Amino acid sequence: MEHKDTAMWKELNETPSVLGTLRQKNAAALKAIGAAASKAGVSFVCTAARGTSDHAMMYLKYIVESELGIPVASCAPSAVTMYGAKMNFARSLVVGCSQSGKAADVIEIVKAANASGAVTVAVTNDPSSPLAQAAQFSLDCGAGPETSVAATKTFCSQLYLAALLCEVLGGKAADARLGEALAAAVPAIDAATDEMAKDYVGAQDCFVLGRGVTAAVAFECALKLQETCYIRARAYHGSDFYHGPMAMVGQGTKVILFASKHSLAAATDEVHRADFLQCADKMLELGADLTVVTDDAEAFAGKAAKVVSLPSLGAEDAQIFAFAMAAQMLACKVSLGRGLSPDAPRALKKVTITR
Repeated sequence: MEHKDTAMWKELNETPSVLGTLRQKNAAALKAIGAAASKAGVSFVCTAARGTSDHAMMYLKYIVESELGIPVASCAPSAVTMYGAKMNFARSLVVGCSQSGKAADVIEIVKAANASGAVTVAVTNDPSSPLAQAAQFSLDCGAGPETSVAATKTFCSQLYLAALLCEVLGGKAADARLGEALAAAVPAIDAATDEMAKDYVGAQDCFVLGRGVTAAVAFECALKLQETCYIRARAYHGSDFYHGPMAMVGQGTKVILFASKHSLAAATDEVHRADFLQCADKMLELGADLTVVTDDAEAFAGKAAKVVSLPSLGAEDAQIFAFAMAAQMLACKVSLGRGLSPDAPRALKKVTITR
């Protein structure tokens, strides 16, 4: 089997067309959420999610905090489900995110939020799911069936719904033509990941780094390499990596760094770029086998790093979609290269229910 024959590959390539439908599909719900949040005087956002969905909520955290100055925190569902906590979600917007809409612990957080007066939103790929029914408002990923265990198009759909949610809370408008731009970039992303995939077919472990908005895709890339390729990949925020884990980097340690050319706003582009360059230089100083996935290849010219050059989709909150597809394509190619099936990883099921 070739990687292009897998369900994972076919589904990830549906992403651009899915993104093009989300604004219209969710227009009424988004308008209602914005009105409800304004009426409630929302001053805090809480998210509840696991795995890939939690990585999408990490993206929500960075864009809402950066654009609106509203704190966003990830709930600990076990505080409610295991320890019986009585949570106070007053003046909060609580977002439960689950592709299947069947995550029992996420549902319990939403129910607890309803009981304490929060505005609650479900982000799911099944509008009839228990989570969608439990929340006051529901946003539909609109991705259609996803049969591969590895979530691909649903992850990008969750990212875009997060951007639309930030927009109705008062943030900048999400790029209405993102799906078209991503579709045009797909062939280049595919070609750019070929050599990296060959390099990682024999990898046993690696670190994946990102910072701020881009950290969401670093964590998702590591998860994809873990579940489809059985590579012991570990993701870190670049800033956290300096606080201890960096000691594990030595000669030949494989490290992937996602580095976008632009920040969320032009005013922070310079400090943004400097941070990624500093991280790359430190990894190379330690002897790492560094691969930089970027739309800013020029910045890394002359360095010893391997560079995966991707088309630019604009600011960091849009560029992450190109990074996400690169990570998914990489995992799919590496999995097949190792003689595995990315559609049916061992020990995993499509729907995982925890409490």
